Amino acid sequence: MKLFIIVFASAFLSAASAAVPPSAPTQHFLDLEIVAIVHYGLNTYADKEWGYGDTPAAIFNPTKLDARQWVAAAKAGGVKRIIFVCKHHDGFCLWPSKLNADYTVANTPWKGGKGDLVKEVREATHAAGLEFAAYLSPWDRHHAEYARPAYVDYFHAQWADLMDNYGPITEIWLDGANGGDGWYGGAKERRTLPGGAAVYYKSGLLLDTLFKKSENAVAFSSYVTDRTVCWPYNEKGTVAEDYKFYRMRDGKAYFCPPEADTPLRRTWFWHQNDQAKPLSTLVDCYFESVGRGGVLDLGLAPNMDGLLEAGDVQRLKEFGAYVRAYKASDMSKDAKFTQSADEMTLTMTLPEPRTFSAVEIRENLAKGGMRIGAWRVEADGAVIARGPQVGNCRIARFAPVTAKAVAFVAETCEGKPSLRSFALRIVPKVEDFAGKELAGADGTPRYPRKALRFLSEGNAVVVADFGKAVSVEGFDYVPQTDGFAGMTAGYVASVSADGKNWTNASEGEFGNLRANPVMQSVRFAPTTARYLKVRATKTIEGQPNLKPAQLYPIGK
Repeated sequence: MKLFIIVFASAFLSAASAAVPPSAPTQHFLDLEIVAIVHYGLNTYADKEWGYGDTPAAIFNPTKLDARQWVAAAKAGGVKRIIFVCKHHDGFCLWPSKLNADYTVANTPWKGGKGDLVKEVREATHAAGLEFAAYLSPWDRHHAEYARPAYVDYFHAQWADLMDNYGPITEIWLDGANGGDGWYGGAKERRTLPGGAAVYYKSGLLLDTLFKKSENAVAFSSYVTDRTVCWPYNEKGTVAEDYKFYRMRDGKAYFCPPEADTPLRRTWFWHQNDQAKPLSTLVDCYFESVGRGGVLDLGLAPNMDGLLEAGDVQRLKEFGAYVRAYKASDMSKDAKFTQSADEMTLTMTLPEPRTFSAVEIRENLAKGGMRIGAWRVEADGAVIARGPQVGNCRIARFAPVTAKAVAFVAETCEGKPSLRSFALRIVPKVEDFAGKELAGADGTPRYPRKALRFLSEGNAVVVADFGKAVSVEGFDYVPQTDGFAGMTAGYVASVSADGKNWTNASEGEFGNLRANPVMQSVRFAPTTARYLKVRATKTIEGQPNLKPAQLYPIGK
């Protein structure tokens, strides 16, 4: 590959373009390809995705916590940077913050209140040769002054604390979830941000200050800078084929690549009845994030013991092995390159016909940003792949092709094309790397649906009749797929022996539905009953539209 880069650089680099190149920290971020974000805290013990801010700190007491295990598993998965969720929306701090007197690890039984999990994760990460980054939720559902000026000072001071005492921090992760219902020091109300998130949090000032403390950091944020990396508008770990890499602020364009975040499991925090996604899903995520010019961010979720589940560790090992095998399959070695007179076509001639199932193209962003607007690849004259843009990395997969001459053609381009590399690779078979799919951690069975009878009481209430007294333990909720109008966001679940007298079994909310509308689970203490009633108490938008098909009761 070193010979290829030398030959290619002399043959195909061209004049400067009007497009803006990425900053050095942004290019470094792109070259990492795979990072991981770790969600762990009170939600792990309360079986929630979004804590309301009133969960008692005392429930946090892991008995086997080992951050080194998390980091080792992530490294085996090809991860180069660990982003640790130091504070989620519930406001609970995983370090003994002197700015927070009542809601940190210092207020828990863990290590007698002397623990510092941020320090442990940072040390484990650096010991493994990985980069450390921090997520600090702007939204704080615990803080009494949230949505008021005093909270902004607190939030900025928290970031300064992390930067000064736990650096170097290579990524500043600012979640887009802001404002809404919360405990807020006991007020238990809904709050909105005056002026919007960027104005309220003083995002420009915050990032300017933090970038001075960490000159090589990027920021996952909606506030545009030359070191901003962006959300790709989903939590599926994928980037759109035609993703817009340039963002404008004050009339100036900035190169802002996507960080495609997705949980390794179904949701971000650990839940007992969940498991790691199939290897095939993770492989698709890699090709549809890294292979579309972005970075893949895998969400890891330690359990209540403070460890990653064995199945999660195994899946990361499989995924890392798969990606390494893909990268090792360079079928373009020893090739000779020739360039067309108009510099729009580069032809790779192999010593003999070779079989491959992917092309990997990398644009030389430092030489003028993204220039290529459309492209195609031909194998012995036949088109085998095409796309709308290239960027840092573009991977196209297809059925195996055998050819001796392979040409890259820039169909549209701002100026002349400038590529960093053009390679042929083999896409490994997933089944060669995947172990057995693991069952849910607790093996909880859903009650046979054909044995249930469902009743609806308007559009807000669904009752499940088991037909006889059973041990009811909860339900799974599957959000609708036709938009957010009527989508249930809050619920009350109750049980009954006779369908007349009801006892509340659980109530709460389904968090993160806008970004990640996947199945969510509700579990409660087993109760002998014949009926389970679920009532929608809050929706994302509009009036409730809860349907029987969305509920899967758990009982035995």
